[in-house]
Amino acid sequence: MSKIPLNKLKNSAMNMASVALLRVELATEESKLKKRFQLLGQKLHGAVRDDLLAAIKDDPSVVELLGAIEEQKRRIKSLRNRIDGNKDEG
Repeated sequence: MSKIPLNKLKNSAMNMASVALLRVELATEESKLKKRFQLLGQKLHGAVRDDLLAAIKDDPSVVELLGAIEEQKRRIKSLRNRIDGNKDEG
C-alpha cells in the first residue's frame, strides 16, 4: 500500500473540490457584476444622450445598481480570498 495515508488523500480531494466550487461561484458572481455594469452603462448612456446627467444620480434604479455593484465587488473579493486561503492549505 502507498505511504500516503488514506485520510491525507481524502482531505486533499475535498480541498480540491472545495476550491473548484469556489471558482464556479466566483465566475457566477463576476458574470453578475458584468451584467450590472452593462445595465449601468446603458442608463448612463441614455442620460448623457438626453442631457439628464444631473437627474440620473437621483434615479432609484441607478442607486440600487450602484449598491448591488459594490456588494458584488465585496463578495468577489471574499471569494478570491477564500480560494487563495484554500490554495495554501493544499
